[in-house]
Amino acid sequence: MTRILVVDDDIVTCQLIARILSKEGLKITIENSPLNALRIFAENSFDLVITDFYMPEMTGGELLPAVKKISPDTDVIVMTAHATVENAVDAMRNGAYDYIVKPFQNDDLMLLVRRVIEKRKLADENRYLREELSKKYSFHNILGISPVMKNLFSSIRKVADSDATVLLMGESGTGKELVARAIHFAGKRKTRNFVSVNCSALPDTLLESELFGHTKGAFTGATESRQGLFSHANSGTLFLDEIADTSPAVQAKLLRVMQDKKIRRLGDSNEVEVDVRIITATSRNLHRLIDENIFRADLFYRINVFPLSLPPLRERREDIPLLVEHFLKGRKQIHPSTLDLLIRYSWPGNVRELENMVERLVIFSSDDVVMPDDLPTEMRDIICNKLETHLPYADARQRVLDEFNRNFLIKILLQTEGNVTRAAETARLDRANFQRLMRRYGISSSEFKSVSEN
Repeated sequence: MTRILVVDDDIVTCQLIARILSKEGLKITIENSPLNALRIFAENSFDLVITDFYMPEMTGGELLPAVKKISPDTDVIVMTAHATVENAVDAMRNGAYDYIVKPFQNDDLMLLVRRVIEKRKLADENRYLREELSKKYSFHNILGISPVMKNLFSSIRKVADSDATVLLMGESGTGKELVARAIHFAGKRKTRNFVSVNCSALPDTLLESELFGHTKGAFTGATESRQGLFSHANSGTLFLDEIADTSPAVQAKLLRVMQDKKIRRLGDSNEVEVDVRIITATSRNLHRLIDENIFRADLFYRINVFPLSLPPLRERREDIPLLVEHFLKGRKQIHPSTLDLLIRYSWPGNVRELENMVERLVIFSSDDVVMPDDLPTEMRDIICNKLETHLPYADARQRVLDEFNRNFLIKILLQTEGNVTRAAETARLDRANFQRLMRRYGISSSEFKSVSEN
């Protein structure tokens, strides 16, 4: 329930306002002494204070800063006579929400109070959403137990509270935007906007307009003025994904913004100051692009203040079981042999590809347990037929033989639901040799028992 404190040295006015607002189910406290009102305010919680401007003990202009000092989020409406409207306007400059001129209509007062209530409701919803986003995109939600990921978590903690420009480097699908959001929501700008733009997705002219904004008539089709993403991200964070794909013209403008902290909309001659933390990302080799005169060296030095490298999934395979479990969300179980195949796959699309694959397996697997046969044929072929040409012949041959033996054992044990005797007979091996091969490749028959037995 919205709580309102009404302060006026005229008790009749206080009672009138209380009657008007009580009809809306609001909780009203009235006080005709501003000093007593301030004491009551300090001891209780109020959403809104409605105060007269001229009172003997203390003016509304003096009460306002005292209220704001105790509770900055509490809104204040000032009541004033026609002759003192200028004072009420001054009060608004000092933090009052609005003013109302006496004598006022009941509906006018109610409309003003409803506006305050709606504003506070939106503020509460935004606060809740920001808190939820902060939880969702905190680095605790970037999953990994591998040493390289633990080092990444440590780096995020170090850089989050600063305003340092961060450069994220990594292959497509490694989670660069997720890390950028984690840095933002773990830092001091977390209550402000996080704005993201993919620089490779827009042509030059449109990207300039998106970043810096434009005035009406700045170019063909600019039928109205528009704020750019730098303005939307003011006091917050701007994430420039795939910055290596920007043109020389855009790079020059970005460099100037980072140097001068000012932007100029397309078609405008005036510059506007901005306070934006910039996080950039790329999946390309910037050093090579600098050597090829494709990317500006001076811009690189500006964005490379705190570089972070995100590892590809193939370099942190120990994280795959954790990621698979997270993406499954309890909807299915995954057979150990299936998980083993997922761990051995190279994942050129990294975490994004793994997430999409798990979603596909959940949809297309007909059982409660995802089996190896549920994997796409082409994926199984790649895993099983991958040749290690960088190895010496003998080592590469042994690697292929090991892959064959492991897959052969898994397939037969799947067919026999973990019955070792039947599996050995099917393979035309004696049971002792079959078990020796199982031990060699770390395969347990219990992994293949039918679901009904578990």
